[in-house]
Order: sequence, then structure tokens, then C-alpha cells
Amino acid sequence: MDLDLNRINYNANQTKIGNLFLGFFEGLFLDGRVRLQEIEALIKWVEQYPEATQVPHFDSLYQILLKSTEDPEFLLAKHQEIQDQLSIFRNSKFFIEHTCDVQRLHGLLAGLACDSDYSDEEILALNAWLEKHNHLKNDPIYRELLIALNHVRVLNRVSADTKEVIRLTLAKYIQLNNFGLPQIAVSSSEENKNPDFYHGNIEIQGKTICLTGASERYTKAEWKKVIEAQGGVFKDDLTKTADYLVICNKGNSSWAHMSYGRKFEQAKKWQNDGAKILIITEDDFVIILEKFK
Repeated sequence: MDLDLNRINYNANQTKIGNLFLGFFEGLFLDGRVRLQEIEALIKWVEQYPEATQVPHFDSLYQILLKSTEDPEFLLAKHQEIQDQLSIFRNSKFFIEHTCDVQRLHGLLAGLACDSDYSDEEILALNAWLEKHNHLKNDPIYRELLIALNHVRVLNRVSADTKEVIRLTLAKYIQLNNFGLPQIAVSSSEENKNPDFYHGNIEIQGKTICLTGASERYTKAEWKKVIEAQGGVFKDDLTKTADYLVICNKGNSSWAHMSYGRKFEQAKKWQNDGAKILIITEDDFVIILEKFK
């Protein structure tokens, strides 16, 4: 059973990696130009995700990348060949449209932002991509980007304010100054409060609490003990009646998305439907726990 689960997790992770790189290439080509910084970022991703080398057809793409470090225009010249290779993966049995398209979107955003430049062409192309993939309308990051680009659709042009909003939005999910790699750690400081998280008073007595992601503080069994000691109810599975979803700081490299995972997405959806579930960070939750000791 464990071997089967490991195989399923391995296949899912391989698929995720393939989709991230699929999106990264798309983001890189958004404005029809290729810069050395973008190529170096994609190579850095391979170093961070060595399992990418096992993705079908990746080796030929990687060889093109390596040659392009000497001549970025070579990558642009190979655009169609790359698209053909990516299409093979997109049409494979591993490609499940909704999940894969969300993963592609994260890769695309990294490809767009990795050179720290946001051209009008890139922003317009991103808006066109979103409109073409409106089946992702329930994904929180998709909705966030769609709202940020509202003025682009109304005015059919890109303003400096829109570029700044896009930059701030991307900074929540990718490391803008580190090759567009995913944000894993969860943070929401007083100086920069992440609007995804609740920042008001937190009660534990009689409240149902669910956790997602990985924690460096406690195991799940230890969290259960700590929460119940303060009169709370620990639940491993998220339900609509939960009072709090705690996003653990360490993150989880196996999450399907580069955001805060599927429980987070479900909680956001229920919030939009009127549920009273609140999303908080592990750090904020621990501060409250400390007060009760």
C-alpha cells in the first residue's frame, strides 16, 4: 500500500513539475523576446527541481536551453520546435486540463516575472491567456489576476499602476528576486499584511481548527494535543463548518500549486459562498496559543 502511495505521489509530482515548466516556457515567450536572464532562471529551476530531467521529452528541451546561454536568440529561433515538444506533453495521459492549467499558470507567471521586467506586451498576453482559460475562474490566483487586469480589459492598454499591482500580486506566490522560484514559507508581517489571512482576534475554546502544509514546530499528533489542551477541536479534514484553517510555515513541496494548497483554495471558495471559516498563519496561531500558557 505504501509503495502504491509513493508511486502515486511520484507520478503526481512529475506531472506537476512538467506542467510548471510547460507554463514557464509559455511565460518566457509571452512578449516574443528572450533574454539571457530568463534562460538562466529556467536553468536555475532545473537545479532546484532535478526531477524535471525525468519528465518525458525534457532532455531535448534542456539541450536547447544550454545552447541558448551562449545565444539567447537561438531559443527564440527554436520556438516552434519547443512548442511541438510541449504539445506532446500537453496531449499525454498525464495532462488533466483544470489541474494542469493551474500549474501551467504558476509556471507562466514565473516565466513572465523572472527578468524583473513587465512589458505592455507581456501584460496584454497574460490577460489574453486568462480570458482563454476562464474555466479556471474558481482558482483564487486566477481570480486575483483577473481583477488586477480589469483596467486592461476596459481600456485596452497597460498603465504603470496595473504593472505595480501585478508585481505585488506575483510577489505573494513567487520569489521576484530569485529566478521566479515558488514562495514556500508563509509570512504576513505587520508591515505587509497578506490580505488572504485573517488578522483579528482568534478564539480557540470550542472552535474547530484544521491545519494544512508542513510545520517545523509540531507533528500533527502534537498539534492535536496542543489544540485540545486549550479547548479547541482538531480536525485533519477541512469541512465547511471549520472555524479556522491554519497555514503552516514550512509549506509543502508536494502541493499541486505554488500557493497554499487545496485546503486553502477550498476555504477561499467557501468564504466566497458565505462560510465563516477564517484563514490564519501558523505564526499568528502560535502567538495566541502562547497567551493561554
